[in-house]
Amino acid sequence: MVDILHYIISAAVVALLVIAILRTIPLLHMLQLEGYKNKRFIKWLVTNPAKVLIVRPIKEPKKKLVFTARATRLFVLFLVLLAFMTYYLFTPSPLFIVTGILICFCVPFLIILSNVLIHPLEAVINNLYLKSAKKKVQMLKPKVIAITGSYGKTSTKDFLATILSKRYKVLKTPGSFNTPMGICKVIRGELKPEHEIFIVEMGAKEKGDIKDLCDLVRPEIGIITAIGPQHLETFRTMESVVSTKYELIESLPVEGIAVLNNDDENCRNLVERTKEKQVLLFGINRDNRKLHLTANNISTDSNGIYFMAQNCKAITVSCHCKLLGRHNINNILAAATVALKLGMSLDEIAEAIKTLEPTPHRLQLIRGAGGVIVIDDAFNANPVGARMALEVLDEFKGGGKKVLVTPGLVELGEKDYEENKQLGIIAANVCDFVFLVGPKRTRPVFDGLKEAGFPEASVYVERNLKAVTERFKSVLKAGDIVLFENDLPDTYNE
Repeated sequence: MVDILHYIISAAVVALLVIAILRTIPLLHMLQLEGYKNKRFIKWLVTNPAKVLIVRPIKEPKKKLVFTARATRLFVLFLVLLAFMTYYLFTPSPLFIVTGILICFCVPFLIILSNVLIHPLEAVINNLYLKSAKKKVQMLKPKVIAITGSYGKTSTKDFLATILSKRYKVLKTPGSFNTPMGICKVIRGELKPEHEIFIVEMGAKEKGDIKDLCDLVRPEIGIITAIGPQHLETFRTMESVVSTKYELIESLPVEGIAVLNNDDENCRNLVERTKEKQVLLFGINRDNRKLHLTANNISTDSNGIYFMAQNCKAITVSCHCKLLGRHNINNILAAATVALKLGMSLDEIAEAIKTLEPTPHRLQLIRGAGGVIVIDDAFNANPVGARMALEVLDEFKGGGKKVLVTPGLVELGEKDYEENKQLGIIAANVCDFVFLVGPKRTRPVFDGLKEAGFPEASVYVERNLKAVTERFKSVLKAGDIVLFENDLPDTYNE
């Protein structure tokens, strides 16, 4: 009888350990999505208490858990701590059930502890990788062009790479590889001696992030696409956002070139601060400033953008591309300004502009099933970009219904409610139907729609995109235009 009881207790302990380990996987996934930042991970735990108690794998995650060397080291250390905890707390009595529940409950805290304990080792490893990448850039000496901004940086990077590739051997950081380790990976694995130009996208969520990236690649040309309210949960104020973006210009050498958007007020205000370096301005609105490149005679439709580009010598050239949205002209002008500075002619640039393709998930036009037109703007997550996307939707002519699908905007700090409500107000003047993904998350958007007099019968509030897709079957018809605006990361959707 004693042996049977001992066997049952042992089996139960093993089962509880398996449960604890299974609980670890989705939590480790979330920690990875939060960039292994304990502060962000703890915030997620606090704001999702129910998910801490009952942790499930993320269904159809946008970014899957990758057992990188770092994730593996962290997981192994967690298992060691879990084993020690089980050994010292386990008691061969009916109290083992209480012990097992305690162990399972402590899983999130063990993950945090593991991340703290392994941090010194990870810091050493990362430092070695960064030193290796930095040394490689210094040895190969490509001309480094860095791009940052609250929005438009990925599109500008892609456009610049396309244009410059007509004359130079170009390497760009792929996708949204805009963190130190992401850029480091590109340098170590892809940068070759034949590359004449290295285009680097730089992202930031905290002050000092851009400076760290500049220390790594040492850019000679810096582009700031625009500066707006983004990541205010971490930056807190717009002044902090501006100063962080300006770290790129401050990091340029004395002979460096700052390329700034004259149409953006925050960028214009940086001109007076940039006295020792050459400043090249681009934009549509001249406002009595001498612009290196501007655009006029602009027209847009569902087939693309048409405009005349004019340089500082008043030489003009006709341009056309298949991109959607008037705001993309600024992204094109930013890229073309750099291309002009690097010796390409306006005619060469105009030919290259014809070949520009939209960056995936950024106002990407897709012919959907059943004759429905889809505007995929899923990777846009800022108020200005959302308004621009709605302008694009408004430009579509014809009898088709105009439909918005959105989970709202995030990381706006104190402006979260105000900006999302404004999104609803603007959408009410453009759309025939609005699909809101997530009842709680989208409440401010709903309030904006209601305030603007949008009929509630034309608003559908669904829990997820799968439910939205099902609802489409009874709402959409051939010729309708659907704008997918923002697609929240797994840290919000889980």
